[in-house]
Amino acid sequence: MPPALHISGLCEVCDQPAFGKHFGVLSCRACAAFFRRSGNWLKQKKCDKENCKIFEESYKCKICRLKKCYKVGMDVSKFQKNRDLLSNSSNYSQRSKIATPQSLANFLGRPEFILCFEPDRASSTKTIIDVSYLLEKVSRIFQHDPSYLGPYEIKSSLERVTYAMEAMKSKKINNTLEVCKVIGKREALLFWELTFIGSAHWLAEFEEFRNLEMDVKLDIQKSVWTIWMRLAALAETSAYNRMNVLKSEEEENGLFVCSGGARVNMKEIKMDLSWCTNYSTEEIARFMGPDVGANWNSLLDDLTKLNPTNTELNYMLLHICLHDAGKKYQGKVLEATEKLLGILADNLHAYYLNKMRMTNYSGRIAQMMKINRMIEVELRDRREKNYLANLFDVYKIEWSHPEMFELI
Repeated sequence: MPPALHISGLCEVCDQPAFGKHFGVLSCRACAAFFRRSGNWLKQKKCDKENCKIFEESYKCKICRLKKCYKVGMDVSKFQKNRDLLSNSSNYSQRSKIATPQSLANFLGRPEFILCFEPDRASSTKTIIDVSYLLEKVSRIFQHDPSYLGPYEIKSSLERVTYAMEAMKSKKINNTLEVCKVIGKREALLFWELTFIGSAHWLAEFEEFRNLEMDVKLDIQKSVWTIWMRLAALAETSAYNRMNVLKSEEEENGLFVCSGGARVNMKEIKMDLSWCTNYSTEEIARFMGPDVGANWNSLLDDLTKLNPTNTELNYMLLHICLHDAGKKYQGKVLEATEKLLGILADNLHAYYLNKMRMTNYSGRIAQMMKINRMIEVELRDRREKNYLANLFDVYKIEWSHPEMFELI
C-alpha cells in the first residue's frame, strides 16, 4: 500500500493547521469531525451575530462553523470510505480482488510477532521436562528459617532481603568478566535452575512472606523467578556500564548483557535451540531469543542515570515481582501480595527517612516505577509470544509446570 500523501496548510474553515483533505476540503481534524457529526444539522438555523469568527481560543458558534463548512465546499457525499482498509469493510470483498492484502506485520504493527510457520516442523507430540524437583527444593527452603548472617540491628524486611542479595553474589563487581559464547540446553537449564533456587533463598529472607501458606508462597515463587532474573541482569549490566568496563567494547562489537559475573555479546552469541524446537535458530531466534534491543538500551540508560542503591534496587525487584504474581493468580495470592507491598512501602519510607535522611523522595520513586513499567511492557510481550508459540506448536517440549515458564 503506498504511503498517504502529506498535505499541509491551514484549515479552510477555522484557519488552524490542517491535516489533509476531508470531505473534499483542506481542513483540520477537529472541523472534519465536526462536519461528520453535523453535516445535516442546524441547516435551517441562523446565528444572531452572523459571520462569527470560527476559532477564537475555542470553537464557539456551531451555526457559523457549519455555514463556513458548506461555504468552502465540504460535502458529505465526499466522505473517503477507502481512506484506510479497516473502515471500508462493506467493500472488502470487491477490494480484495484487486488490492494486495495487508501483511501480518502491517496488521499487527508488531513484525517481531511473525512466525515462520511450517506445519511439517510443528510439534504436536511433546517431550515433558519434569521440574517438580525444583518445587520440592524450594518448599524445603521456605519451611526453614534462613541462616541470616547480616547485622543484628537490621529488622526491616526490605533491608534483610537486600543484605541477602549482596551475600548471594558469587563475584564482586570487577573488571574481569567471563565471556559466554554459546547457549544450549545444558547452559539454559543450569542457569534457570540456579536462578530459581537463588530467587527462593532471596524471598525466604522476607519475614512476612515466610508466614504465608505454602501454596501461596509457591505460586508467588513460580511467577517471581523469571522477573528477578531479568531485572538482576539489567542491574548488573548497568553497574558495569557505570564503571565504563563495557563502553568501548559495546561501541565496537555491539550490546552486552551481564549476569552472574558472565557477559554475553548479543551480536555474536551462538544459540542452540534444537533441543526445544524443530525450527532453525535463524528462523526462530528473534522470537525465542532474549528480549534485548532498543528497549534494553533505554532501560539501561534510565537505570544507569538513576543509579539506585541496593535497597532501592531490591524494592524495585520486589515491587514488580509481587505485583505481577498478584495480577496473575488473583484470590489469596493477590491478597497476600498487596499486604506485602504495603509492608515494603513502609520499609522504604523508613529507609529514606532514617538512613538516607531524605524527606522528599517522590522523584526517585517515580523514576523507579517508570523503569518497572517499561519492564512490565517487555513481560507482557514475552507472554504474548509464548502464547503464540504454544498455539502453533513451535516448541517440541512441555514443562510439568508450564506456569513457571511463561516468560522464558
